[in-house]
Amino acid sequence: MDRETPKQAFATREAHEAVLELKKLVDDATKTIHAAELESFHVAIKREEDSSIRKSLQDVVDLLKSPNFDAAVSTLRDKLQTALSV
Repeated sequence: MDRETPKQAFATREAHEAVLELKKLVDDATKTIHAAELESFHVAIKREEDSSIRKSLQDVVDLLKSPNFDAAVSTLRDKLQTALSV
């Protein structure tokens, strides 16, 4: 058995964990956007004004611009590069 195989397996596992962390952030953003979408249709039908939709969308924008999101993407890139180089 090649000695590099276990190292690559562990590195690939770490990359997978990094993808899951990024996915969690994206899933949270998806839920928020979907709720805002549903609320916007409700407001349009009822002809009401509601600022919570804009706030929800701004929350998603803030998440995507956040250091946590950037760190998750950066970590994923690093873990993938490590897995490729082993």
